[in-house]
Amino acid sequence: MKIDITSRGFTPSSDLLELINSKLLKLDTFDKNISSIKVVLLKESRAEKVELIVQSKKNTYISKCYSSVFEKTMVKAIDNIKSQIQKGKSTY
Repeated sequence: MKIDITSRGFTPSSDLLELINSKLLKLDTFDKNISSIKVVLLKESRAEKVELIVQSKKNTYISKCYSSVFEKTMVKAIDNIKSQIQKGKSTY
């Protein structure tokens, strides 16, 4: 599984990158066919935004979340992806 992390407007800490990688690797338990994950971290004036695009063999899962802290936002975005995988729902 290839994980591509892009940040806009700031440089993420190594702890944040580690957290993101460890959380994303767990998605493999929900869908074994995940080939790549693109993460976009965006720091705005009052919010921190996370966009996740997960490519699987048959589906593309997309989640966009806002919060005040990246860690919290990341967990929320991953939970959204898990829900989409479990429902068998795809978003293009």
